[in-house]
Amino acid sequence: MSAAVNAHKRQRTDDAPNEPQALTLYNPTNDGGVDDTYSSIRTSSLSHTTMKLTGHTGSVYSLAYSPDGECLASASFDMTALLWNAGGDCQNINVLKGHKNAILDLKWSSDSEFIVTASADKTLAWWDGSTANRIKKM
Repeated sequence: MSAAVNAHKRQRTDDAPNEPQALTLYNPTNDGGVDDTYSSIRTSSLSHTTMKLTGHTGSVYSLAYSPDGECLASASFDMTALLWNAGGDCQNINVLKGHKNAILDLKWSSDSEFIVTASADKTLAWWDGSTANRIKKM
């Protein structure tokens, strides 16, 4: 025995049908004003649209931005995690060393102060994000 299903898509009440959606972009200028021309709109603080981050000698398994958006962390097969400045030229600012096997994953604390790494050596490590000192190995 089969039942017929009445498929009915409900119209969203906050959107008018067939009207284009507007997107507002904020583009500050060097003098503190706002540039409203469309020719120079940038969507990030990077100095180039595509950046190549070099430093790892093995495959990268994990990449995570800090919650405050200031830093980027990468975890690799080379047993290190590298910290990068997330704006400008994306300079490498620190190296987390201490695992005896590949680092498979990493996460930032909600306050962007600490990083936890998970390694194939079956350990977790808790790191200070500003000094790159390992605080605890579990």
